[in-house]
Amino acid sequence: MSGRAFILGNGPSLAHTNLDLLEDEVTFGTNRISLIYPHTKMRVKHYVRKEGMELFNKPETSLWADDALYHLNDPNCHTWMNPWFRVRLSEFGEGKDWHNEKPGMITWIGACAHYLMHYDMDSCPVSWHLPNFCSFGSSVTVAIQIAASLGYSPIYLVGCDLGYQDGKPSHFTSDYEKGYEKMLQPARYANMDAIMGHIIAKRSSPAPIYNATKGGALEAYERVEYESLFT
Repeated sequence: MSGRAFILGNGPSLAHTNLDLLEDEVTFGTNRISLIYPHTKMRVKHYVRKEGMELFNKPETSLWADDALYHLNDPNCHTWMNPWFRVRLSEFGEGKDWHNEKPGMITWIGACAHYLMHYDMDSCPVSWHLPNFCSFGSSVTVAIQIAASLGYSPIYLVGCDLGYQDGKPSHFTSDYEKGYEKMLQPARYANMDAIMGHIIAKRSSPAPIYNATKGGALEAYERVEYESLFT
């Protein structure tokens, strides 16, 4: 594969970005990206979740099923998720065996040893370890690895604001955190782990990465103006 790819974060700026421009582009979305769909014709071509087994030990976890099932039911969307999703999603998806529902369009990716590590640990990674994806950082940095591994270049980031704050909304809709409040990590780790993940991505990616986010606090990459990419 070749050509450019866009990776969407879930920051506040996404609500003020003309995502219709991405309708015919190669796009990667993460986590609760489907909450933006009522406001755009764009639907991501790849959907990425990096969570591991601990997600399924929380009573609030029925909410993640809606996000994942939406993309699993989209025949044009390649989904990339932890294999534990395959086990638990059958409970919400009428017993479907998702591996057979969309042959070639589902890839199960496991969490590596870096999954629950933080930026201030001695064991924090310093580079990717492909072909196994490094799950340190965020779903966005996992999506960058997938895009680079598929040969896309350059890679543009959109809606990657960072700037998380404890107890305050940090995404493109106030509904994003609903039901997840008890599962959110402290803002210090959310910000610094994500930044470290992006530093590792810049160091490791064979494809150039540019930040096309409107504003935000991510400065690990050269910035480009979003609209200028479509003129």
